Amino acid sequence: MRRSLKFFVLLAFIFCGKGVALEVLDLTVISYDDFSRGDSIALEKLEQALYTQGIVGIRGVPSYREKVLTLIETAREFSALPEEVKEAYAPQSEMFLGYERGKEKFQRPDGTWVIDDLKVSYYGLVPDRPQNKWPTELDLKGPFLELGQLMAEMGEEIMLKLGMIGVSTGIYLDETPRLGRMLYYCKDRRTDYENPLWCGDHFDHSMFTALVPAFYFENGKQVPEPPEAGLFVKVGKAFKKVIANDPEVMLFQVGEFGQLVMNDKIRATEHRVQKAAGNVERYAMALFTDAPMEAVIHSTSQLTKDSRYGGVAGAPCSYREWNDRTFERYIVRDE
Repeated sequence: MRRSLKFFVLLAFIFCGKGVALEVLDLTVISYDDFSRGDSIALEKLEQALYTQGIVGIRGVPSYREKVLTLIETAREFSALPEEVKEAYAPQSEMFLGYERGKEKFQRPDGTWVIDDLKVSYYGLVPDRPQNKWPTELDLKGPFLELGQLMAEMGEEIMLKLGMIGVSTGIYLDETPRLGRMLYYCKDRRTDYENPLWCGDHFDHSMFTALVPAFYFENGKQVPEPPEAGLFVKVGKAFKKVIANDPEVMLFQVGEFGQLVMNDKIRATEHRVQKAAGNVERYAMALFTDAPMEAVIHSTSQLTKDSRYGGVAGAPCSYREWNDRTFERYIVRDE
């Protein structure tokens, strides 16, 4: 089991023409073997990381590395298709199934809103459902579902051990599908850096998120993660860069509804993805675990102050209400 250091490494890089101090998060990573056999120290570290940092890694999940590498290669092949081909797999009336580009908006600290126009997604339910859309030009379905199922199973194991689902909360996933999201962050040739983010500051609104480490490419060749780019999570008052470049490590983040269910025993992860300059592209995948839409909680979390919950601690709130109000707040709808 990897020991988590007790300090942050301080780096510096040039960003927007200014020297900016960059704090790097020392990510807590535990081994799959320790986790699966219920090692008490490993489980304590996992829960502590999800409370203090909102993110944790597990290394060595069987068959994970191979599935990740296959998915990333397939994602690159799909991204290279002509735009009109990809648009054929965009949603018509239903939300979030298939190809999507520039549909989310995020609020900046100054109160203005910005659209993530360089973030491209492909959504699919895991396990497979009839409403999923899969391209015929290549086999995206197989790699997507195989990796997604592994991420779903691992996430559910963690949630059970943490008491997020089951008898302690009365929430049972049963047949609730997970939502997989293949992500492609486009190269940005603009030089003004008006928006230095590929993905703006936000929380996942679901219960729990599984992530794969990101892969970067420049002019068709894989490159290391640029120092200015990547996943940043907010710890305390500062965003810290997550160094997660090991394809053996599966990452997990807490969603807002997970914090509500656990009454602040673990905390939702505010995060962003910062851009790389020039011709660098980024590929990743996330898998979101929702509660059943009919699930109702009576949370005492500080997040009950959010208007999406209703603003009253202890009052009932269904996941359907939370989900619908989140979409209304953050999704850019076509006119």
